[in-house]
Amino acid sequence: MLRSGVPDQLLSDALPLLDMIIMDEYGRLPDFVRELFNFQSSSTWGEQSSTMAGLGAVPEASEGQSVAYEDPAQGYDKTYSHLEYKLAVAFSETLVEDNKFDMISKTYKGLGMSMYQTFQVVGAAVLNDGFADTGPDGSSLFNSSHTLIKGGTYGNRPSTDIALSVAGMREMEVDFLNQVDQRNLNIMLQPENIIVPPDLKHTAFELIKSQDRPDTANRATNTFYQENYKPYVWPYLSSATAWFATANKAQHELRMYERVKPYTKTDQDFDTGDVKTLIRCRFSVGYSSYEGTWGTTG
Repeated sequence: MLRSGVPDQLLSDALPLLDMIIMDEYGRLPDFVRELFNFQSSSTWGEQSSTMAGLGAVPEASEGQSVAYEDPAQGYDKTYSHLEYKLAVAFSETLVEDNKFDMISKTYKGLGMSMYQTFQVVGAAVLNDGFADTGPDGSSLFNSSHTLIKGGTYGNRPSTDIALSVAGMREMEVDFLNQVDQRNLNIMLQPENIIVPPDLKHTAFELIKSQDRPDTANRATNTFYQENYKPYVWPYLSSATAWFATANKAQHELRMYERVKPYTKTDQDFDTGDVKTLIRCRFSVGYSSYEGTWGTTG
């Protein structure tokens, strides 16, 4: 009788535990993509969106005058095509039988971390590439001259890039509060999230978490502290100087669609006895419009 003919309990009992180790590791760290982007599930091959110019300001009407009608104008289209991501590991039946649980569990943790890394890298790429990509309106996500549907331009990037500082934060706030919609009407946006790389962590926290102004010895009030900004230190940002701001998720068009949520599947090869585990998902990330976002290379 061969040892493979009498497998011990580790093979049958431990695999569900190992699958759980994968998903626990995947969910252990904060998911900034889900926190910062508008997250939606999808049931088809992809999703499509189209911006609308909306309506202009309500005009004054004299007594007895007929009401004026205005049609909304369709703007720029965006297609989100869901991509597939998957990775697998395999262990020999003998290795599992011989109770090498510690080594196997570490590998399974790595599988969960790999999926987490993929989500963060793909999500952060929307910001990392936001100064050079081509978006639905023909401009990059962060651009000083977005073309508006009803004519004119507007920018969500300073004409001269500025470092994260008191002056930089003030310029960002002015740009945000002056943002307009596709009819060039002010939309009263408020910045809510400050997103920085690890290199700017302490600068960001000093700017928005200190009650006193960090740039002067005087007892001056730090107005950024009163705004209750939420800082995000995202290690997956590729620049050491670029920083970003976004409004509440209800006011911007950064989107993530999940077609198939991450899942694991474990099976045993009949011929070799190898235990194989797969982690797989399908999703897409991007943006439909620039409103509610702001960025600079620093």
